[in-house]
Amino acid sequence: MPASKGRAKPPSGSKSQVKKGKGKSPAGGDSSASTNRKNKFAGDPRAAKKTWARMAPGVTTSDKPKPPKPKVPTTAFQRLTEQIKWVDVVFEVLDARCPEASRHPRSDEIFGNKPRVTVLTKADLADMNALKDWQATSEILSLKNQKGKDKLIKSALAATESKREAMARRGILPRPMRVCVVGMPNVGKSSLINWLIGIHKTKVADKPGVTLGNQWVRVHPQLELLDTPGILPAGALSKESAIRLALFNLMPSGNYELEEIARTGLAMVHSRYPKLIQAYMPGAVVDKTPVAEEVTLESLARRRSLIGLGAQPDHMRAASLFLTDLRSGRIGRITLN
Repeated sequence: MPASKGRAKPPSGSKSQVKKGKGKSPAGGDSSASTNRKNKFAGDPRAAKKTWARMAPGVTTSDKPKPPKPKVPTTAFQRLTEQIKWVDVVFEVLDARCPEASRHPRSDEIFGNKPRVTVLTKADLADMNALKDWQATSEILSLKNQKGKDKLIKSALAATESKREAMARRGILPRPMRVCVVGMPNVGKSSLINWLIGIHKTKVADKPGVTLGNQWVRVHPQLELLDTPGILPAGALSKESAIRLALFNLMPSGNYELEEIARTGLAMVHSRYPKLIQAYMPGAVVDKTPVAEEVTLESLARRRSLIGLGAQPDHMRAASLFLTDLRSGRIGRITLN
């Protein structure tokens, strides 16, 4: 019969005794653990750095510098700036009735050194005498006829000639030049593309904000256009530019007071084009004669029989009527630079 059912004690110097002593060196160091740790991380430097940082007093992995995250465009301005890097030429579309006001105040920053063709649309509604300074440097178009289409395509091909020659020298197969159509809301970007291809392939309407996403359209064997949503520069517009954009429906209606803009616009048009206002409001004052009635929304309301409560002139309806007639060209061909 055995003396005890328990486990027998291991002899002196056995493996278990070495394990219990943890292999400490005479100097008190943990030589075996240190050796094992070095072997463990010999092939993985990143794991070694994290472990040593975790074991070092007062040091954490959060203290180590992290690699920078890639910048993702978050605003329409940033997305447009990023897209322009990948195109060959830019069509900058402006409204011929207010070309200066409809040009983005940061256009030079957006386009950089990219080849640019300036296009003025709605020439049929604009005063061509006021656009003499633009005729030498811009393509002035009326999208209601086909006049000027070939000239615009030649301008685009001429702007990309050096790029096509460089591709040929490097042995790159020819491809259509990419054109980015850029402009503020409702200046006629989508209408310009439809005019170039001869069909209504992009969505258009006489109000800002119709184009919501990017659209690639082939308009010529050597040209394809990218239609982009209009960008209204928030906070970067001068008061004078904002008034002109509102007058010609290049700004969402929620961004301005209709009556205030109509009163300001009526005074501006009266100052620039008195004969047009005289024809639009017969009998209204042109030269401030004392017998004539002044040019106001109230006088316009009385002439058009726009009467509201209490038999008073309805100035709000008169404001809406004036802006509609101004934008459609019923008052005449007007440009407010």
